[in-house]
Amino acid sequence: MMTLADKRIPVTKETMERLKKLGHKGQTYDELLNEMIEAYKKEKFINMLKERREEGKFTDFDEAFE
Repeated sequence: MMTLADKRIPVTKETMERLKKLGHKGQTYDELLNEMIEAYKKEKFINMLKERREEGKFTDFDEAFE
């Protein structure tokens, strides 16, 4: 069973409208926020890999077998 936290996060009307547009019908804000968190984590990981590649600390998968 999921434990619910009763917290309020104040946002502007504009932010709330933008948030609503990202979700779909029937989706809870909890589901939407978790989806956004996962997308952020994936983007952050990809950016980290790109940075390592640019710094020469990462080899392309295909290049590793040449």
